[in-house]
Amino acid sequence: MNDQFTLQPAALEPSRARLMALELQLAEREQALAAMKGELQQLQSRYLREIGSLYPQLASLQAAVEAAEIRAGIRPPRVDDDDEDAPGEAGADGKAEPLGCAPRTAPSADLRRMFRDVAKAVHPDRAHDDSARFRRHSLMAEANRAYAERDEDRLRLILSTWHRSPDAIIGDDPESQRVRTERKIAEIDDRLGAIEMEWADLRLSAIWRLKQKIDATRAQGWDLFAEMVKQVRAEIARATARLIALERRGR
Repeated sequence: MNDQFTLQPAALEPSRARLMALELQLAEREQALAAMKGELQQLQSRYLREIGSLYPQLASLQAAVEAAEIRAGIRPPRVDDDDEDAPGEAGADGKAEPLGCAPRTAPSADLRRMFRDVAKAVHPDRAHDDSARFRRHSLMAEANRAYAERDEDRLRLILSTWHRSPDAIIGDDPESQRVRTERKIAEIDDRLGAIEMEWADLRLSAIWRLKQKIDATRAQGWDLFAEMVKQVRAEIARATARLIALERRGR
């Protein structure tokens, strides 16, 4: 068969090709972010279990040492300022005001109209596939919560977001597919930006900095986490020894 008759794969539309590339990139970034969050959660749980649990014991011992030093005349008594009334605990007449939620008000006409507009726009029966139906169900649940909380601004945001979403485009004609593809690309671009912000927030967290230090010291051949546990235990041992010495001195 001549080369001119060889079947060639159909070239993808540029926007469709870009969408597929972005979907792959999004999946990779989502996976990497989830993996890092999992690692940080594990480290945080380990820290609370192996180190954080020691601090109440250390604090109790330090308080006992302080009290013993005050009794022995080694440390001056602590002088605490008088506690000021917390704001909102008393009214103008000095009487405490009851706490609680105000009675639920009836929904306004504008709120009811906004909710009907949202329900009409995102109703799951108008979905063109199962994925879109799931997203519509989620939006309806969110709209129901906003309505129950009398949050008209939230309903307005849901409706505005929906009108810009790919699922708001009904139809399989070429123009509908083109607009839907462009909106999906815009959605993924927004999500990728949000992911990068999440990464930035993670890098500013204390648990991220601890993980970086642990990884760096592990590369140098020693265990920073184990050293931290040893340090807290050593402080507990010193506080215990100090308390025993003070108690013996006071006998």
